[in-house]
Order: sequence, then structure tokens, then C-alpha cells
Amino acid sequence: MGTDRRRKKQNSEQYAFVEQLRRYRNQGVPIFIDGKRIRQEREWYKIFDVREDGAVYMADYVNSDTGRLKEIHFDLVYLDLDARQAWEKQKHLEELVRKAQLEHYKNLLHTCRNRTKGEAGDSGRR
Repeated sequence: MGTDRRRKKQNSEQYAFVEQLRRYRNQGVPIFIDGKRIRQEREWYKIFDVREDGAVYMADYVNSDTGRLKEIHFDLVYLDLDARQAWEKQKHLEELVRKAQLEHYKNLLHTCRNRTKGEAGDSGRR
């Protein structure tokens, strides 16, 4: 039951935050995620995600020279550099394994084709 309460509280906090973003947008303040202006509210919810590489979005409120809010930017930041490096190493290892498997299957296919050609040549000689 405690998990449900936490989830409901988190959802209500996210909704309140998005509601505030909506107010800013209605006042003419553009909202950017990863450098791209985002107009679709449903896309705003991605700022609450924690990516598998440990990155989270951080808000940057940009003011004009007069001190008024000019833009809101959300960019990825890494709170735990070790987690990011571990994720990058894991992805690199997965890519190496995939390449090795592909090379192995290419060699197997080549070997099978050569055997098939050899057997076809042997049967024609008899």
C-alpha cells in the first residue's frame, strides 16, 4: 500500500509541475528539451524519467535582461558518472559480442557452402 501512495504522490507532483509548465507556455515562455522546442505536453513527461545510463533531466530557467522568464530548458545531466561509465562499457561489450557472433556465423556459413560445393563435385566424379 505504501508503494501506491508514493506513486500517487509522485504522479500528483508531476502533474502539478506540468501544470506550471503549461502556465508558463501560455504566457509565451518556450520550453526546450535537449535543445528542441517542445509544444506537445505529453512529451514533457519524459523529463521525469531516469534513463538506464543514469541520466536525468535538469531544468535551466533562462531570464531576459529585464529579469523576466524568457525560456525553460531541460537537458540531460549525469548524477552518477560511475553509473554512466558502467552503462557505456556494457553497451560497448554488447556491441563487441554482437560483432563476434556475426563473424562466427559468417564463417560457419562459408564453411558449409564450401562443404556443399565439395560434396557436389565429388558426386559428379563417380
